Amino acid sequence: MSDYTPLWIAAALIAVDLVFFMVPVVPVLAAYVLLVRPPWFKAFVDDLYADG
Repeated sequence: MSDYTPLWIAAALIAVDLVFFMVPVVPVLAAYVLLVRPPWFKAFVDDLYADG
């Protein structure tokens, strides 16, 4: 094993961790709601502003 192999493995693990666990969920969900306009979101907002 070369001297740089552990370094490359560590860098790959950090990169995978950043890609899969640091994905911003709220902007992705907001983009989905803006583009797709799912009916469940309108029902959710209507329930939020319903009287009583």
